[in-house]
Amino acid sequence: MSIRNKIGLGMIPLFILVMIIWNFLDGFWYGIAFISVVAWIVIALELSSSNR
Repeated sequence: MSIRNKIGLGMIPLFILVMIIWNFLDGFWYGIAFISVVAWIVIALELSSSNR
């Protein structure tokens, strides 16, 4: 696997942890976390697709 693919896979547990932590902090942060997670998913997909 290349470095970019490893970074893309590493993003998955990162934003899952961020979502969990922000859920514990305040329910309001869930909306912000969801938006950021969607953005990270798009970035990860772009990195993996551009490497193929």
